[in-house]
Amino acid sequence: MFLANFFINALIPSGSGQATAVMPIMVPLADMLGITRQTAVLAFQYGDGISNTFWFTNGTLLIYLGLAKVPLKKWYKFILPLHAMYFVLEFVFLFIAVQIGYGPF
Repeated sequence: MFLANFFINALIPSGSGQATAVMPIMVPLADMLGITRQTAVLAFQYGDGISNTFWFTNGTLLIYLGLAKVPLKKWYKFILPLHAMYFVLEFVFLFIAVQIGYGPF
């Protein structure tokens, strides 16, 4: 779910628009997989949040980089090691969330 959301964010950069398109699929999928809905929402938030600083289709990112006069190539050189670390941490946190049954009691 996390990886799917990461790539879907390239096509639908709006968080609310992405939630409208993806959550009707993710909630039944989470129920079928036996994970809590809260964990599915966490995967959605991680996938949407991390990719906002990565995809060049995000207009806000391009505006900020343009105002700061930072070329996109230089930005990717800076952000890719951080994204690698974030990916690992988010996978660990999602694994923990699944193992403890993260969600309402």
